[in-house]
Amino acid sequence: MSTTAAPTNAPTNSPATYTSVEQQLAGELSVAASLENAAARVKHVQGWLHRIEGFALMRLVAASHTTAAGEVVEIGSFKGLSACWLAMGAQMLANAKITAGCGKIFAVDHFKGSPEHQPGGTHPDPDIARDGTTLNAFRSNIEKAGLTPFVNVIEKPSRDGATSWTGGPIRLCFIDGDHSYEASKEDFTLWSKHVPAGGYICLHDVGSWPGVTKFAEELANDPSSGYFRVFGVASLQVFRRVN
Repeated sequence: MSTTAAPTNAPTNSPATYTSVEQQLAGELSVAASLENAAARVKHVQGWLHRIEGFALMRLVAASHTTAAGEVVEIGSFKGLSACWLAMGAQMLANAKITAGCGKIFAVDHFKGSPEHQPGGTHPDPDIARDGTTLNAFRSNIEKAGLTPFVNVIEKPSRDGATSWTGGPIRLCFIDGDHSYEASKEDFTLWSKHVPAGGYICLHDVGSWPGVTKFAEELANDPSSGYFRVFGVASLQVFRRVN
């Protein structure tokens, strides 16, 4: 079995070398610990983003500066779960003293919830019933996670946010708003024009909502779209712009 040099932080009484299997396992455990630590920071936030999806977004925010310049934008924020994961990616870059965009993520939402969240809907939300908005809960959740310095709020519907966007190129756009086919396609059309080659579009709830699922399949199978499907995890599909 091949061996490699011991990590520089190895105990002084450790063997001079570790096996490649041991190093691989140590790396995997480090990633797993990073996921668990991040998940613990957002366990107080209501939402429908699986931790592995959030972890993928966090790591993609931290890595995407190597493939494209620009900002990080999410469409659809609700109470801040996905914003927290994205912001933790921005925080990773800040901790590493890497400059990428403005160093914050932009959360675009009207913060009035979806039809099912309204009083009398299938999933009425108490914050909307009380305040008429989820923005107060969003800000509170972001603050509790210690991520306020890494989040900018754009309190607008997606269409208005896209047409008034002046933030320059977008290296990563996470679309998780209205899940109908028409809205998913419109969100992509409006926001993808700001994404340069090497940037990413991420679609959520693929496989669980028919509208966005149909659009994701069309995008993946359209060679003229300019986008390549990089990977999928749970209901998250990630596409990279290639031209």
